[in-house]
Order: sequence, then structure tokens, then C-alpha cells
Amino acid sequence: MGELELWVDPAATEAEDNGSDAEGRGASRARPRSMVVAGARGGVGKSLVAANLGVYLATIGRRVVVVDADPSGANAHAYLGAPRFAGATPDLDPVRPTGGELAVRWTDTSGLGHLLAGTDEPLPGATRTTATKRLRAFVEGLDADFVVVDLGSGLHGARLDWWLDGDASIYITVPDPAAMENTYAFVRRAFARTLLRATPDAPTRARMLDWLRKLGNTPAPTDLGRRLDAAGDSLSDLLREQTDKFRFAFALNATRTREDLELGDAMRVAMRRRLGLMTDYLGYMDHDDGVAACARLLRPLLVESPGSKAAKSLEKIARRLLASAVGRTDRRSVRPVPMESHHDLLEVGRMASDEEVRRAYKRVKEVFRPESLCCFGLFDAAALRVINARLDEAYDVLLDPSRRAPYETSVFPPEPNPLVAEAIESELADPPPPAPLITPETDFSGSLLRAVRESQGVSLGDIAQRTKVGLHHLESIESEDFAHLPAPVYVRGFVTELAKCLRLDVSQVSRTYLRRYKQYIQEQAAR
Repeated sequence: MGELELWVDPAATEAEDNGSDAEGRGASRARPRSMVVAGARGGVGKSLVAANLGVYLATIGRRVVVVDADPSGANAHAYLGAPRFAGATPDLDPVRPTGGELAVRWTDTSGLGHLLAGTDEPLPGATRTTATKRLRAFVEGLDADFVVVDLGSGLHGARLDWWLDGDASIYITVPDPAAMENTYAFVRRAFARTLLRATPDAPTRARMLDWLRKLGNTPAPTDLGRRLDAAGDSLSDLLREQTDKFRFAFALNATRTREDLELGDAMRVAMRRRLGLMTDYLGYMDHDDGVAACARLLRPLLVESPGSKAAKSLEKIARRLLASAVGRTDRRSVRPVPMESHHDLLEVGRMASDEEVRRAYKRVKEVFRPESLCCFGLFDAAALRVINARLDEAYDVLLDPSRRAPYETSVFPPEPNPLVAEAIESELADPPPPAPLITPETDFSGSLLRAVRESQGVSLGDIAQRTKVGLHHLESIESEDFAHLPAPVYVRGFVTELAKCLRLDVSQVSRTYLRRYKQYIQEQAAR
């Protein structure tokens, strides 16, 4: 497929067919949550990450299927300890794919399955590779809590849509120039695809497509925004809306040096400056010879070597990605300072001290060095000279009191009177409901905890900020959405912190709530 395939109407890609829409889809079963993995190129570790994400989810009690769907070489099975099926066996084992049919094979790890998708070569008995539409329909109908999809690299069309639609999608890259360039190209391509998918009708889509083609098909969002504003085109509103909603989570693999360890944060700063997009850096994985040793033994890294540096890093990334998958909301970027201001350039707040300004200047100047790896594929030499000149000016202004005060007055809006705002808020606020009756025999449910919280006039956001418990976990506790809560040992800690905030008997709340949760787990295990 050519690059221009990206620009086919997103709705048209749904017409791709190599099998039934409903194949494998359960009519009444909820769609499993999806973690979709892509990479900058072959060899960056995307299959390693996908396989061990599956292992991690299985070890915390989730039923998960790892989907081996890399069209350039599906080999996530090697990191799972599930040898690839190479043909029919004498006993015609029915769990193995025959006749070109997709089938999940369960591994030695409890609750962990592997699906060879047949995207790189036809499945045994098939005449062609599996089409994306057929595969996605099958995967979304699986009886699982999670599916982890290894899509490979060079995504476009329906495969790019799958990555964009994932409940938690992650992009794996490595610290080398080619991978940097591919990463930024992917971000531009994904954002352009997002814009086309967000257009409300065909005429608007055609206008957006025309602008994209004029600017090289995958322009930086900042460049597109300037052109739209200059032309007075209303598409600039759509662009700003999608810029705030766009999500790009990435991780670095095979880090070795201190510069490698700092590269992820530097990439985040560079992408925000050049592309205008807020990105989520989930962490790095150190280069570890144990990874190759586990692969040769056909053993998952998290099972064979859980104490290794790479395994510990993978677990951190998995936890962050899981939090995103179970609590995904449209993230709005919060900019405490005006865009393109001196404060924005140095990434400091209005009240930053001189020492904070100095540290920020040193940090950002390091990012935009002419030889900086994170700038490869984003800035040319001329652009870096311009940015560094602006950084120098910002530094000089913010460290000179006689220049800083009038500058801040000119760029920051007047601050509202907090007393007036508080009076208006209290006047408009509804009175809290009465507190529910609680006795020593009370069995605390999620709805009762919500009633207690609301009677005290406390929001979940306030509790999340005070306890550092994720908002999505608190919402799941109150709604008793047990399927999306972690292991009981973690839930006990969350409920304990919640009870402390609500001034309840910690022992009674945790004991009675955990009893309900464990009953749910037992019922699920009995099915």
C-alpha cells in the first residue's frame, strides 16, 4: 500500500473485507479492552513489550489474549514461550489454526492466550493473509478482559485506525536518529488521520484533505494552524479541538547512557514545541542481555527474570498503561501560561523564582542543542538557531525585574478576585444531601460510600488529589465496577485511603467492601 492510502476516507476503509463482519463477535459479550502496540521500526522491542504486557495482565488475574499481528514478521510468540505453529500435526490438534481459521492458543501462563493473526503470511489452510477488518472483528469478539495487539510498524489506513482507537495505545522507539525520525513521522501521520476522522461531513473532510495535501500530507499541526488562521478558515477550530484531545503515549527501549535516559523527556519537550501536541512519556527500558537469554529459552521475561532491570521497567510501563486503559477520558491539555510566551518557552510558571528560571533555561537549552538526538526529524539548523535565540531572550527578560514585571502584565490576563469568586460559588452551590445512617453493623457498598462523600460536599477529584489514588479507581470503587479494579491487595489500600478522607471506620469499610469484591472474584472464577 502506498502512503496515499492514509488519505482514503476513513469510512471507506471499513469496506475492506476478507471475511464476515460478525465473525467471532459475541452478541451480548462486552468488547475486551485493548492495548495496541506499534513501533518505530523492526527490532525496537514492540513484540517484547506486547508479550510482556500480556504476561503482566495475566499475573494480576486478568484474562488476556496477545494478538500477533505484525505484517512484517509476527513473532511475539517467541517472547511468550508459545512456538509458532508451522503446519498440521498427525493428531490434528483442534486448538491449532487449520483451514485458515483464527484460533486462540492458551499458554502455560494461567489466563494468557496467544492469537497468531496470519497477517505476515497466510494461516495454514488459507490462501491469503488475514485482512485487518476480519481480524479486528474477531479480536473484539473474544471472551477476554484485555487484548494486547502487536501491530508492528509503518501503520496506515485501517491499522492506524486500530492504534488510534485502542483503549491504551503505546509506541515503542529506541535512541537512534532513524527511529526518532520515524517516531515523529508517525505522530504527524496519526494526527492527520485524526483530523480526517473528526470531520463531520464529506465537504468538510474534502476541505481538510485539500489543506493537508497543500502542506505535504502530514504537516506539523502548528504549521497547519498558522495557515488556517491566516486564511480565516473555520477548520482552525476543529484543529484546536483535536490538538487538545490527541493522545500519543510512547516508551524508549534499549537505553544505555544518561543521555538515553533523559531522551524521553527531551522528546516530549521537542514535540510540544514543534508539533504543538502534548504527549505522554511512559518510561524507558534499559538494555538488558537477559531479554535475549529469555527469548532463546522461549520464556517470558516477567516470568523467567522478574528481578532484572528490563522486567522492572516493563512492569512500570504496564502499570501506567493499565491505568490509562481502565480510566481513559478525553484529556484536555492544561497550559498555566500563555502559549509562545517566555514562560511557555522555558516551561515555568508565572511565579517561578530566579533559580527556577535558571534551571529551566539550562534544561531546555540542552534539549535544543544543534547535535541533540531528540531534534532529529523535527528541526533543521536554522530553526534551532531561532529557538535558541528566543530562549536567550526569554531568559534575559525573566531574570531582569525591570523587564519581567511589564512583560507579565502584558501577556497574563488579570487575575479574578478570589473572594468574589468564592462568594459566587457558594451562592450557586446546592446544599449537600443528608448523611446516611451508619452503625457498627453497616456493610459498606460503593453506593453508600458515594452517599457519604456527597453528604460531606467532597468531590472525587478532591479525594484523588489528597490520596494520590487514581480518579478512575475511585469511580470504579463507587460504581462497584469490579471488572476494572486491580488485585484485592491494591483495592484494600485504595478503600482505606478513601475511608480516611471521609472520616469513617477504616477497618469496617475495608473489611466489608473487600468482602463484596472477593465475592465477585469467586463468582467469576466459578463461571
